[in-house]
Amino acid sequence: MQRRQFLSAFTVAAGGFALAGTPVAAARAMSLEPAPAHLRLAAPPADGALDWELLAAAGPERFRDGAISRFPATLRDLDGQPVLLSGYMMPIRQEAEHREFLLGGLQFHCAGCMMGDLGRIVAVRSRKPVALTGNPLQLRGTLRLLEGQASALYYRLDDARPV
Repeated sequence: MQRRQFLSAFTVAAGGFALAGTPVAAARAMSLEPAPAHLRLAAPPADGALDWELLAAAGPERFRDGAISRFPATLRDLDGQPVLLSGYMMPIRQEAEHREFLLGGLQFHCAGCMMGDLGRIVAVRSRKPVALTGNPLQLRGTLRLLEGQASALYYRLDDARPV
């Protein structure tokens, strides 16, 4: 499920349009760079769903609220709690159904899109296989904070099930 960001094959030139034909215009016609976050679709809000902006507050370990942690106190209180998340699926393997995958608050275009957005990505372990989809997905499960683990990710959703 690799996606590429395609840009217009036309360029604006002195009040008009020029067809792609020059090396510069051709380079603009297709980009393999990750789509900027402001161009990616955000997961639609769902009643009672955890806000991705709250999850994005996690970061590299630092001293917070009297403890060294990746998470502020508001997030530490959510560890082990049932939550609802609305997001986009990023499969780990090439299969039609998945029990383990990533869920993101922003639409994925490629693996490079994830870089810099690690607070907006949750590893998912589902109760039953979930069909691969490019549409937004709502999942209910138990949120786990990955504190001090050998993972670049900050969160895992255990026992997840589609709503």
